Amino acid sequence: MDSTEKISSLKKLLEILPSCTGQDYFDIAKQLSIPAEDLLPYAFWSKTNYTRNCIFRTDDFELLLLCWEEGQETSIHSHNGEECWVYLAQGKLREKRFMEHEHQLKLKADVKMTKERLSYMNDDLGYHSLHNLSQGRSMSLHLYVGPIDECSIYKEEKDKFVRKALNYYSEEKQIFTN
Repeated sequence: MDSTEKISSLKKLLEILPSCTGQDYFDIAKQLSIPAEDLLPYAFWSKTNYTRNCIFRTDDFELLLLCWEEGQETSIHSHNGEECWVYLAQGKLREKRFMEHEHQLKLKADVKMTKERLSYMNDDLGYHSLHNLSQGRSMSLHLYVGPIDECSIYKEEKDKFVRKALNYYSEEKQIFTN
């Protein structure tokens, strides 16, 4: 793929990803320009919390669509050693980044993400949380290299990180009912 060629459909992204290695993921993430309409078949929302909807997963990566109702947010969390690119397809998100300093979490960055904004995160950069700032729904596409099945989340009431297993709300357009 030409590194300047925009990836303007989910279909094209799904054709390219399985043959990627190393730097390819970064180059691909920078070229994303996927309309929200392409993602709607994978979009499922919940009134109680944001949803993690698996579009495609291999041993090397997973592609998730996170769907956010107004006001929903993640806990401050790690990425279990994995790399993650976040592409905002619809709405507005706020990303807060934190570093541990002398056993205290310190806010390092507070960025508002708008449509087609790209963010990159890994554990060397610290921890982060995402918040839906939109007056309505938001959708963000997350590319994890490799797949992430658990992470550490910050529990404010305990003032420490705890391990949390991660689950999908839907997989390949099918909602889980458990």
